[in-house]
Amino acid sequence: MNYQDALSGLAQQTNLSLVIFTVGLLLCRIMPVLTFSPFLGGEVVPVEVKMGVGVTLSIVLFPMVSDRMGALPVSALPYIALLLKEIFIGVSLAFVVNIIFDAARVAGGLADTMAGSNNAQLYVPQLGQQVSLFANLKVQLAVVLFLTLNGHHIVIETLADSLVAIPLDSFPKFSGGVWPFFDLMTRVFADMLSIALALSAPIVLATFLTDLGLGAINRVAPQLQVFFISMAIKPLVSVVIASMAIQLIIGRFQKEFVSMLEILKNALKLLT
Repeated sequence: MNYQDALSGLAQQTNLSLVIFTVGLLLCRIMPVLTFSPFLGGEVVPVEVKMGVGVTLSIVLFPMVSDRMGALPVSALPYIALLLKEIFIGVSLAFVVNIIFDAARVAGGLADTMAGSNNAQLYVPQLGQQVSLFANLKVQLAVVLFLTLNGHHIVIETLADSLVAIPLDSFPKFSGGVWPFFDLMTRVFADMLSIALALSAPIVLATFLTDLGLGAINRVAPQLQVFFISMAIKPLVSVVIASMAIQLIIGRFQKEFVSMLEILKNALKLLT
C-alpha cells in the first residue's frame, strides 16, 4: 500500500513539474510581447501586473499545448535550449508589432525638429522615456487606434497560432530558409524610416515651405529678424497643419497597422 501511494505521489509530482515547465515556456513566448508593446501599457504597467497578465494568457493558451507536455525534456540543457527558442520567437513577434509605434515616435521627433519645438519634452509612460510634443501625440494616437481596431486581439490570436505552427517541444524549421526570415526583419526595420517620413510629411512640408517663404522675405528685407520670427510662426503652422491633416494621419496609421499584421503572419510562416 505504501509502495502504491509513493508511485501515485511521484506521478502527481511529475505531472505538476510538466505543467510548470510548460507554463514557463509559454511565458517566455508571451512576456516579450507584453513587455515591449506600448499598447499593453509599456513601462507604466508594474512588473507584477505584466506577470499576472502573462500567467493569465498562459492559462488561457495552456489547453492548446497540454497534449504535448509529455514530449518536453526534463533535463537542463535541452530545456534551456527550448527557453531560448521561445524568447527568440517572442522577441521577433514583438519587434514586428512595435515597429509602427517606433515609427510614430520618430515621426513626431522629426516634426518637432522641423517646427523648432523639440526642446519641449513630455514623459510618455508607454515608452518609459521623455519625447517631444508631436512624438507624444503620435504615439498616443497610435495606441488608441490600435486598441480601437482590436489589433491587440489579433496579436493574441497570432500568439495562439504560433503555438500550433511551432509547438513548445520543437524548434523553428525555417522551411523557406533562414535568410528570408532575417531579410524580413531587416526590411521591417528599414521600413520604419519610410513610415516615419510618411507620418510626418504634412508638418515637414509645411515647415519647409515656411522656411522657404521666410528666406525669401529675408532676401527682400534683410533688416527683419527672420530667425526670431520663425520661432513663433513655425510651431503655430505645425499645429494648424497637424489639425488639418489628422484624418490623413489616421488613415495612414490604419494602413500601416494592416500591413504590420500581415507581416506578423508572414514572419510566423517563415519560422515554420
